[in-house]
Amino acid sequence: MTRAVKIGIFFVFCTVCVSLYIYKAADLFEGETATYYALADNALGLLRDGDVLTSGVVVGKLDKIGLEKGKAKFTLKISKELQIYENAKLEKVMESMLGTYVLSLDPGDPSAPPLAEMSYIRNVRTDTGLDGAMDKATEVMETASRLVERMLLQENQDKIAKILDTLVSATADTKQSTENLMKLLTETLQNLSEVTAKVNGRSEAEMDKFSKLLENALVVTERLTQMSDGKDEKFNETLAMLEKSLKTISDELAAARGAGESMKNIAENVETITGKVANGEGTVGKLLTDEQLYNDITKVSGKLTDYVDTMLGMQVYVDTHSNYLVRSNSFKTFFDITIQPRPDRFYLLGVVDDPRGRVSESTTTYDMGITGDNPQNFVVTEKKTVVDDKLKFNLQIGRVFGPVALRGGIFQNKAGLGIDYNPWNFLSVTAEVFDFSSKAAPNLRLQALGRPFVWTIEPFSWIYLTAGGEALINSYRDFYFGIGVRFNDNDIKQLVTTVPKP
Repeated sequence: MTRAVKIGIFFVFCTVCVSLYIYKAADLFEGETATYYALADNALGLLRDGDVLTSGVVVGKLDKIGLEKGKAKFTLKISKELQIYENAKLEKVMESMLGTYVLSLDPGDPSAPPLAEMSYIRNVRTDTGLDGAMDKATEVMETASRLVERMLLQENQDKIAKILDTLVSATADTKQSTENLMKLLTETLQNLSEVTAKVNGRSEAEMDKFSKLLENALVVTERLTQMSDGKDEKFNETLAMLEKSLKTISDELAAARGAGESMKNIAENVETITGKVANGEGTVGKLLTDEQLYNDITKVSGKLTDYVDTMLGMQVYVDTHSNYLVRSNSFKTFFDITIQPRPDRFYLLGVVDDPRGRVSESTTTYDMGITGDNPQNFVVTEKKTVVDDKLKFNLQIGRVFGPVALRGGIFQNKAGLGIDYNPWNFLSVTAEVFDFSSKAAPNLRLQALGRPFVWTIEPFSWIYLTAGGEALINSYRDFYFGIGVRFNDNDIKQLVTTVPKP
């Protein structure tokens, strides 16, 4: 047997083994099938010949994916062993985290008629998995964005401010009213207890005397009745009426004494309650004597006040200006957004279009030796200036101390510090130093800013002029002058309201 024949037999054997493995490993569906159709909004992630599952068991294949009336058309090959009804449901479900999907088929129930072959499955859902989650997340974000936009409207901010003011006032008024009401209740109960005690002290002795008097009158009446011996009818009738009246008065007196005992018990209970309240027992007592509760209410009121101050006092300033660099004969443009939640602090975010970029110098020395009868050495020195990073960013945080503002953070992609001095509304002076990482000296910038139209109407009051120098302690220092505008959202609103309407 030649070598070529052996190699041929080996390749045939390998091909047969691989084919058998693929055949065994492949998830092939066997048996007679029926054809059904379905229209879906999205076929993303589905593959032709993909599985159709029922309860996790393969019952068919996705034979074709086409397009019909602007929707994805599925041609399904489903086993005839599975009965499909008209209320069947077809759903696209995720097979793995790699983004592949399969179709899950709920055949329905016998309450509906069987679905004929070559018919369409009507109930199809494809907005599941990550797609559905992302769609819902997008809807939530859009709803949140619209809500934030509405909240940022001036009239809504005014409503929120009124609500917060009302809440703060209601909290303080409720606390004060509760304290006054409980004090009044305590004083009333104490007075009632004292009055009841005095009434009880006097009435007990008088009631005893009156009871004895009634008893004696009844005895006298009975004796008079016996003495008359029934001889005088009118006299006897009078005595009977008198005796009846005295008994009625005696019964009423006994009832009154019972009511007095009840009042006495009530007074004792009131006195007990008053003592418990004064000692801080019970819910009412805790409300009046719990210092922690009072401190919590004070903290909540303080936090609400701080939140109201932050919401109403926050300002957003937009600043854009361009400086002409004299030595470089080019323009340097700044765009900054300043968020000032309170008068004593602010945050600055900005972008700088710097035509100079980052300037770096390098020196290269070449030693050119010449051999021969008269050897000479030539040394050549070459200096290069490299400019990169033309688009730069500012990210700074600042604090205000009267006319002085201190800033720190990122200045044109480099760490740095800055100080602003604003002695008047129309003039300010700025000093910045940054870029400490380079081999050269750090960048020192000094600038004067003037607002010549600050007292005029908008938008002219937004305009300001600048002049100064940057990289003043470096060899590539430059001087500039420029113009810019600065305004906030309230300025825009006021300007829009002043524009005449057509």
